[in-house]
Amino acid sequence: MSKNIEVTKLDIGMILDRDVMDFKTGVILIPKNTVITKELIDKLIINKVDDVFIREEEIPKLIYNNDLKESYNNLGDILDNIFDEVKMENKLETDKILKVMNDFVDEVSKERDILTQMRLLKKKDDYTFNHSLGVSILSIALGKWLGLSKNQIFDLSIAALFHDLGKLKISQDIINKPSKLTEDEAMEMKKHSFYGYKILLDTKKFNNDILLGVLQHHEKIDGTGYPNGVSEKDIHLYAKIIAICDIYHALTSNRVYKHKDSPLRAADYLRQESFTSLDSHITQVFLKNISRFYVGNTVLLSDGTTGIIVYVHPQDETKPIIKTGDKFVDFLKEQDIEILDIVV
Repeated sequence: MSKNIEVTKLDIGMILDRDVMDFKTGVILIPKNTVITKELIDKLIINKVDDVFIREEEIPKLIYNNDLKESYNNLGDILDNIFDEVKMENKLETDKILKVMNDFVDEVSKERDILTQMRLLKKKDDYTFNHSLGVSILSIALGKWLGLSKNQIFDLSIAALFHDLGKLKISQDIINKPSKLTEDEAMEMKKHSFYGYKILLDTKKFNNDILLGVLQHHEKIDGTGYPNGVSEKDIHLYAKIIAICDIYHALTSNRVYKHKDSPLRAADYLRQESFTSLDSHITQVFLKNISRFYVGNTVLLSDGTTGIIVYVHPQDETKPIIKTGDKFVDFLKEQDIEILDIVV
């Protein structure tokens, strides 16, 4: 099957289903069956190609978790309405979302391969909306891996879902700006965690643990975060969890100003940050458990070829062994190529 898609919405790892032509010269710019990379996306943009045809692989029905999909869609519909209420400054109605959230937490907690399911779930053309749901899914999983109680995971899931709610109070010109923010714009953006905290506080329906999860998710262990610059002992557990999931999901998502990184590169970044700004224990639990989903996945390599992850080193979950063709590549050793993305 073939699907027409705008160049700006291409993902690394997609495969061209038709030749891309330069209609002025009749020359083939990129041949059919080429795997999309960041460099190829840039080439298409430079050559003013608006859209291309991408091969749509049929995914076996057994891979889909239909119960999770239904729960995700139900929660998404309600979240959409809440976002509209916040934008119009109406009274926030939260009763419906609290009811649906129980089912959502149960479905996420039961899923054995959450990364694959996250890639299969339908996304909107709205980064904040997709990011809110994605961070909530990852936070539920991380809460489970940390051994939190069901009630704690429920509260954590709410805090994660609403962690960026305050961005709806910020000008969309700032939110969607493709270039670097000015100092004033950056200061305004940093207010989003307080705005979200205040929106939830005014409803009088959320406990202090949820409120602090939203308020403090950009605080850092070393005290260099915002809005209050508190350090490790004063940062709530939920905020520490959300901070990790927020960064991981953001890095592995396309944003207006940056193309997504691979999950492995995002994990490597988290490892580095765990020495200064993120809780080291929680980060290690996240990296150890998230890496269990890598084995068996197809990856796109920087030389344009693909491979399959066959082993993840326990001493460094970001450096797997890849089988490509009839050879094995161990990324724990220095290599001339790198992994660009997990594509299946």
